[in-house]
Amino acid sequence: MKIYTVGASVFATNTYLVVDDDTNKAVLIDPDGDGKQIAALLDREGYSLEAILLTHGHFDHIGAVDALVEMKKVPVYISEKDEELLRDGAKNASSVFFGGRGIVCQTKPRTVKDTDTLIFGGLRFVVMETPGHTRGSVCYFAGDAVFTGDTFFADGYGRTDLYGGSEQMILHSLRKLVTCMKGKRAYPGHGETADV
Repeated sequence: MKIYTVGASVFATNTYLVVDDDTNKAVLIDPDGDGKQIAALLDREGYSLEAILLTHGHFDHIGAVDALVEMKKVPVYISEKDEELLRDGAKNASSVFFGGRGIVCQTKPRTVKDTDTLIFGGLRFVVMETPGHTRGSVCYFAGDAVFTGDTFFADGYGRTDLYGGSEQMILHSLRKLVTCMKGKRAYPGHGETADV
């Protein structure tokens, strides 16, 4: 399994491309930035995009979803509790920053819940619900990697003052998450990776 950070997001969001070495099947996690640029990279490298996984529904983690789905015809996965954020600029925080309708996602996602396992070729992701940054924040465990979205950063954790956020819930989630991440590498939604 190879993991790359791709795309140039204005919001410094880490979009991860996870590739199965044996099949070149790939999964994108939290695609922000330019969907056409990401699709061109996939084509250039010969990677077959199988799915898009979202750790939560904030605007800076979904910006390229619709464009990529239109070009690559792949399913999108998000927690059921965060599905509402995809179509509501007030709830996904984009209208807070940009006014008006904000950034919305038209794609109808598939939903995931705690302990679900998603398999794409040789890639296997296990879902852990980690509410607090949003009600439906999740982390994806894949081998020795954990994609933590904005629940866990190398130097802290995501804000809890937006719609669905809770300081109490994120601290509870972090206690559970850090125990399960021992010996693994965290790939957060912003900032540097971290060995836990």
